[in-house]
Amino acid sequence: MNDADRRPTVLIIDVDLDIVEVVSAVLGDEGYDVSAIDAIDGETIARAIGQLEPDCILLDSVDAVEYGEAWRTAARIHGRGRPIPTVMFTAHVRDIEEAKEGTTDRSVGAGFASIVPKPFHLDELLEAVEQAVGQGAAFDRSLVAERARTRQLVKGLTKAGAIDIAPSKRREWANFRNATGDEMQLYWWQRAGQYLVARYDADGERLEGVGRFFDLEDAVQAAT
Repeated sequence: MNDADRRPTVLIIDVDLDIVEVVSAVLGDEGYDVSAIDAIDGETIARAIGQLEPDCILLDSVDAVEYGEAWRTAARIHGRGRPIPTVMFTAHVRDIEEAKEGTTDRSVGAGFASIVPKPFHLDELLEAVEQAVGQGAAFDRSLVAERARTRQLVKGLTKAGAIDIAPSKRREWANFRNATGDEMQLYWWQRAGQYLVARYDADGERLEGVGRFFDLEDAVQAAT
């Protein structure tokens, strides 16, 4: 599929399944590929974004009283290596006004592409999504682009102090030696958007899991 045939992708992050169902149907009819998650914890969101690399995100909060943690989620999305245009999609009136004014640290950090208050008008929602999709660069899923991302990743790992890097089609990993002298190994899967870090045991024969990460910086920090 070439770029002209590609359907823009939208990720909905919302715990209101009725809203998700309606919005998914509407956006699907308009030619978008839509995915949705209703678990608003950081790991689930990071995994979904890393795997999907959508063109736009509709983001609500799990908090019934305020936008809360969704502010920080928006800031993390905005601060990614590939920022994804994010639409504030919520009924929290005070947070909506704060985002519109755009003067607080968290409203600036969130960098919303648009704001759609709930309850919403369909035309307003569709216009916001269309504008947001147009603001970002589409994620290139071609083999050439994936190889380029691997080269960039290798450069970053080398700069971070990796002592051995093995990119391949089957397993990709880098070795580190942390501050206490332990030999560490970082595995990555670009298509899955995740990283695993493990430590060799005292005999240097067996790997022990340290953690799973969805941000390269976090994985490198754990390995070093």
